[in-house]
Amino acid sequence: MKIKLFISLIVVLFIVGCADFLNEKNETDLNTDFVYNTPEGIGLAVVALYSKERDLSGSGNSENSLAASTLLSGDDITFTRAGESSGEWQGPAWYEPSKLNSDNGDVEGFWKYNYNIIGKANEIIYYALKLDQSNPLVIQALSETYCFRAHAYFNLLRRFDNIYFTTTAITPYNVNSPVNYQVATQVEVMTQIKQDLDFAIEHLAWTTLQKGRFTKGFACHVKALADMWPVNGESSSMDLDDAIVQIENIKNSGTYTLMPEPKDVFTPMSTSATSAKLNNSESIFVHQWSNEIGGAALNYQGTLSGHRFASATLTRYDRSTILNGSTGASLITDMLQGGVSWGRVYPNDYLLGLYDKINDKRYNQYYKHTFTFNNIPVGTPLVRKLIIQSHDIKYLYINGLPNQNLGLPANIVAQLQTYLPNFASVAINKTLNFSFVNGDVVPKFMVSSGTNNFAYSLHSCSTKYFDKWTRDVTQNPSFKDIIIYRYAETCLLGAEAYLRKGNLGAALEYFNLVWTRAGNAPKTGTLTLQDILDEDAREFGQESYGHRWYVLKRFGAITMEAQIKSHSGCYYNSNINNYVYSTNLDFYSYLNRINYNPLTFKTDIIANQQSATNYSIVRNNFNVSTHTRWPIPISQINAMGGNYPQNPGYN
Repeated sequence: MKIKLFISLIVVLFIVGCADFLNEKNETDLNTDFVYNTPEGIGLAVVALYSKERDLSGSGNSENSLAASTLLSGDDITFTRAGESSGEWQGPAWYEPSKLNSDNGDVEGFWKYNYNIIGKANEIIYYALKLDQSNPLVIQALSETYCFRAHAYFNLLRRFDNIYFTTTAITPYNVNSPVNYQVATQVEVMTQIKQDLDFAIEHLAWTTLQKGRFTKGFACHVKALADMWPVNGESSSMDLDDAIVQIENIKNSGTYTLMPEPKDVFTPMSTSATSAKLNNSESIFVHQWSNEIGGAALNYQGTLSGHRFASATLTRYDRSTILNGSTGASLITDMLQGGVSWGRVYPNDYLLGLYDKINDKRYNQYYKHTFTFNNIPVGTPLVRKLIIQSHDIKYLYINGLPNQNLGLPANIVAQLQTYLPNFASVAINKTLNFSFVNGDVVPKFMVSSGTNNFAYSLHSCSTKYFDKWTRDVTQNPSFKDIIIYRYAETCLLGAEAYLRKGNLGAALEYFNLVWTRAGNAPKTGTLTLQDILDEDAREFGQESYGHRWYVLKRFGAITMEAQIKSHSGCYYNSNINNYVYSTNLDFYSYLNRINYNPLTFKTDIIANQQSATNYSIVRNNFNVSTHTRWPIPISQINAMGGNYPQNPGYN
């Protein structure tokens, strides 16, 4: 208990010292004989950095939106929605010009988060280098701290391009010395990142008894990512040879294997009332969460809080009600269906259209497509009718057959079958009689009028962050672990690196590790970078802290622009088996609202202009000359004396 309390004290001291890094004058913060002048103390200082690492899930504005709504968004495979007209996330997620600027709180939060880690890491490194370098505790502390610094600088370089760079620690000897704030060259920053990671690779072990700490696997994986990063946007700067070395080292270490099924990756290995652990054989680095002292980030109010990934990626199914007379809603929040929903980030129709819905296990294992009634009185079925109108035909039938994706009961599907082959005319004015009990699937079109609509309430959603273990039916926060890097990404990196090198055989070998795990037949013949980009979307959609955005940028500005402008905001038209970009009504889109009236037994389909605008806004707003990087926060420019240059397009 004394050790836990001491570590908690160190964490608190770190938090107290987390003022703006560029204004930081903390000559006394943590500068005690024990913490910085002994191997054991240095080790405890490193432990405190892990608490700061988790703060990313609670950084940003007062809504804690940065990680959930900002970093998971702004790419080609997500749809981001929310009701707050003033949300900071609208800038990075929608490229909203009035919000994606130097005043944006989420952008500032990400900048400060990483520089706070860098500032503390520089301090720890400064003092650790003064200690006995033959002491294994010191080398371990240095190795982990180099990982912190390298990763933070890599985050900044990928998001902002033009960053301030220093490895100098603020000490009592230089606290009043003037600082020359200049933009570092990307080569300079990348060189230091790789040097830090090389030290960690040399000295860290592949495994650790304390889950969640950096290992050789983390350092090798991030080094491979850094090797394949196009410095200054130039793909020729990629060090493919070293990336392959790091990838092969991970593969041959015997430490990591893909989980048997996609769903196993996000199914906790162990659960309790305070945690849900994801430390499986595929996990390379996992943010450890626990609803205990020292086991979770502090929110903006300074109290212990979980993250919002579970609720942010869960559709608002609890608003998808078919009113049941005086008994109220027939579908309410329950833990079996995901618990509290916040409904911020969804897979868009382009992403869902990438899956082979029959053979690819991920379509059903990574996403929830239907919800079930749970509040119908026992013994009193919910009886409803639908009088088919002409506008109902387009979603009741797909490709000339009854639509199997609506959650329709078997007897209804059979009835629709009887109207073939001339269903377009024969089915009109026919009546479908429904009798629902608890456990029946809610038809995606039969929801009440008002705010309820398919896009808002019953759209498919990611299950990667589902958490029925650490929160109850009333709680938004979750304490389920968050996977940052996993072996499946290493495999696709291997496929990409070998393909860029011209080794198709090795590229296919790595590609098929992930592709066949999902249930697909092995891919043979040709393999393209677009194949890898598509597979990355299928495997890593809505994962980690902005994974997809970084992948798009790594593939180059031309690809990033093409993907976002072609797919972010499109919807899949099942009737023509293609992607279209218009406001034409289609059931599988965000561009409509379907209201069911239980008195007339009919539906109304009207254009949902707000959803239509929100769904296409990313594609329309994205400017490749500006938005491949974020603006430098104005508060930080002012802290650096006001002369630090702003990124192009944000002046």
